Amino acid sequence: MSEEIQEPNTPNILSTKKSLILGCIIFCLGLLIIEAIKINYQVTNKYGSWGHYWEHVRLNREKPKLAEELDAARDAYKYTVENSVLYMIRDGDYVESVTAEVVYDDIRSAETTAERIGSWCNLDKAYVTVQLDKSFNSIPDLDKCNMLLKIQDEIEHNLSELYYGSSYYQMFEQYKYQPRDSIEYKDHYLWIEYTQRCTFTAGTTEYSPGTYMFSVIKNNRYTFYNCRESHGEVVKLIKYDTGTIEADGSWTSDSEKKKSKDTTTTNSSGKKDTTGSSSGSYNPYDVHDYDSADDFADDKYEEFYDYEDEYEDEDEAYDAAEDYWYDEY
Repeated sequence: MSEEIQEPNTPNILSTKKSLILGCIIFCLGLLIIEAIKINYQVTNKYGSWGHYWEHVRLNREKPKLAEELDAARDAYKYTVENSVLYMIRDGDYVESVTAEVVYDDIRSAETTAERIGSWCNLDKAYVTVQLDKSFNSIPDLDKCNMLLKIQDEIEHNLSELYYGSSYYQMFEQYKYQPRDSIEYKDHYLWIEYTQRCTFTAGTTEYSPGTYMFSVIKNNRYTFYNCRESHGEVVKLIKYDTGTIEADGSWTSDSEKKKSKDTTTTNSSGKKDTTGSSSGSYNPYDVHDYDSADDFADDKYEEFYDYEDEYEDEDEAYDAAEDYWYDEY
């Protein structure tokens, strides 16, 4: 009996080879996917997005010294502001001199680590001091406010033109990454901001004008006015707070002192002293010591508001104080 020769099962062998090849392909794809996830995590964790990563690559290639150029442009902007004519002095405006200073008040909020780029903010503060002739103090407060507002508008307009027209700002706008509104700077994401403040001094008195508020500081005493505006001009000033600037730099309102004193009186005697009410000995508010209804109301409207019950707000109390002066004077 002859032995039969077994031929190899060709379909089974081919199937096994295909399975091995497919397994290898799947394994390699899995490794590639894992590596891709790993790379994606590293890039997005450090740069925030792939877009910012490619921006980082582009800037390093096209503008490797961008940070140094930005610093130089910033210093040039500072020099320009501090040496520019921000206001043309005119006859009758009481202005003696105008000086400016740009202060770098940078914010370093997060430092760069191996895993993440930090963030910074370059904050430029433009401080302008306008020295006025001492005779400015003698004109009415309402005229002071309107005159200073016009001077301030001109100065702030010129300051804005110098900042937004500077190569510093233009360079930042050109190279910033739009979605983040920032630029890569010394291994940080950099934002830039700009503020300005104008202060007026006449002797020992300091003025800060605004469309809605006017403040006066003299001998560590401050007075705040609310401004009533009409057609671009302040038509009325309403005093709403007075107080003291303490030695430690804190500001203490007279009304807060009064409330504290009243509370102390109530706690010590068991009842609040009411001699200041309109029905007591305080009336008639020394009305003849004032030459005008405005002066009287400026000084007394808070007391009208505190001691009379019929006024809904301080504006109404101010008007009532003016009427009181006319009636009594």
